[in-house]
Amino acid sequence: MDFILNLFNLMGQTYLFSFVNILFWLVMLLVGFQYRKLVNMEIKMFGVPKNNVIKQTLISAGFGVVGGLAASVMLVLIGISLDQVGILYLWPLAIILMLVNPRYMCFAYAGGVIGVASILAELFSPYLPPAGFFEGLANINVPGLMALIGILHLTESILIALSGHIGPSPLFLKRGKGEIVGGFSLQKFWPLPIVGLITMMIPEAAEFMQYGMEMPEWWPILGAPAQVAEGNRAYYMLFPIVAGLGYGDFTISSEPRKKSLRSARNLGWYSIVLVVLAIMAHYKFELVLAAALFAPLGHEYLIMIGNKEELSREPFYVTPERGIKILDVLPGYPAYQAGLSSGDIILSINENPMEGRLDLNKSVQSEEKDFSLRVIKKEGKEVSCRVTMDFHPRKLGVILVPDSHSSTYVEFKHGSFFESLKGKLFGEKR
Repeated sequence: MDFILNLFNLMGQTYLFSFVNILFWLVMLLVGFQYRKLVNMEIKMFGVPKNNVIKQTLISAGFGVVGGLAASVMLVLIGISLDQVGILYLWPLAIILMLVNPRYMCFAYAGGVIGVASILAELFSPYLPPAGFFEGLANINVPGLMALIGILHLTESILIALSGHIGPSPLFLKRGKGEIVGGFSLQKFWPLPIVGLITMMIPEAAEFMQYGMEMPEWWPILGAPAQVAEGNRAYYMLFPIVAGLGYGDFTISSEPRKKSLRSARNLGWYSIVLVVLAIMAHYKFELVLAAALFAPLGHEYLIMIGNKEELSREPFYVTPERGIKILDVLPGYPAYQAGLSSGDIILSINENPMEGRLDLNKSVQSEEKDFSLRVIKKEGKEVSCRVTMDFHPRKLGVILVPDSHSSTYVEFKHGSFFESLKGKLFGEKR
């Protein structure tokens, strides 16, 4: 128990330095920029933003701090030394892959390529130059790299489960057969302050341990250096770093909360399998290639199966048999204050039946101030509610599901979104 308490104490002290690191604030700016892009998309589609950039950025920062602590504990307990897993190779390749396709900006893909290349470089090392690029590539701790990727994705799965459903962006999506349906884009970005390990070679005679602590004999699981010069001893130093995680998904068949939980579950199992495979590969070289291939191929399979599952389900946000269905409600508007929510169906307003958005527009533009609504809640219960509109412009503050007149949408193609608007939105949200 003393070992755990002392370790957490050292990690906590080191963790605080992450917040004085300029990289943390740069990642925060990037996160804010990504949310600004999402809000701009909402404005283009619906005329007003549903989300607030500053609020979403601060929420992500809070969850990112929690995720960073979880990732730090896993990284340190497993003993992944960051200076041995080829970070200098990983980042440039990840950026190159991003230029090919933005969704390839993921360590699962770059790490898989680096892992396979490292295995090949080690096998053919007698025929390669004895120093430089290929030597560094051959010396990468591939099991450690795969474990790092698995831990980051496991952290991502935790963050998706906790906050992946917060602030979903409504959208109109064109499916393969040309049908336009309502849904939500689930886009989250988290700044991740992390405490990692780097390896230092210190003479055995040096009194270095007065600043650290002794670790148990089983540790590190994956971080042991390949070679230690005679007369030296390997020490591990805690080091604050900053990373960023992102989540992109969509749902047309269920509520954002349910979809994010399904995604988190699938990603969590993938991550656990990858970490276990990496640990096994550390002790059995024959499994190293399997771990390196599983990282990108398993990740790609998750995306393919997730998209196929979503598109095969019956869409939920479509025009109902009677009434008008709400895709989303704008915070601060009368509908939000009256307790209306996504999935509710408005049957009538002041006894006037609602058959389409033109009926809604006509009702809210009348001279009335107080409105009585008959609503079927998404749970199936029919209720009455009252709405007061005493400000201008007169808007109920709901985004309706698309109908046959809707001509603005995002398009699903080849397993990813093209964030390009098609046509012009018919009418105005009310």
